[in-house]
Amino acid sequence: MLSAVIYCLLVFFVLLGVISGAYLLMMLFQRRRAKGRFIVVIPSCAGEANVASLLCAARLRLGLMGDIARSDVIALDCGMAGPVRGQCEALCRELDHTRLVRPEELLEQLECESQ
Repeated sequence: MLSAVIYCLLVFFVLLGVISGAYLLMMLFQRRRAKGRFIVVIPSCAGEANVASLLCAARLRLGLMGDIARSDVIALDCGMAGPVRGQCEALCRELDHTRLVRPEELLEQLECESQ
């Protein structure tokens, strides 16, 4: 009985390792080779309660893709309410490569990067 449990655990961990290895190889081959920076824009109209969770999810997604060093998560402030803006600013200070910008600032940054 004990050997069956150990055998099942061993099979489980081997399968987990194979799936993790396949995932890493797939992400390595799908990763873009561009030298530019990737920008993920989250508009505030996505829902005031969801902006913080969307910021964290986008940051985590970029981390899993392996593009943390050349990526930015930008929350686009299109008229956020005061408390929501304060929450986003605090979250952006905690997370690296995460910023809260207005549409004019975003256009300026995109123009500078394209030149």
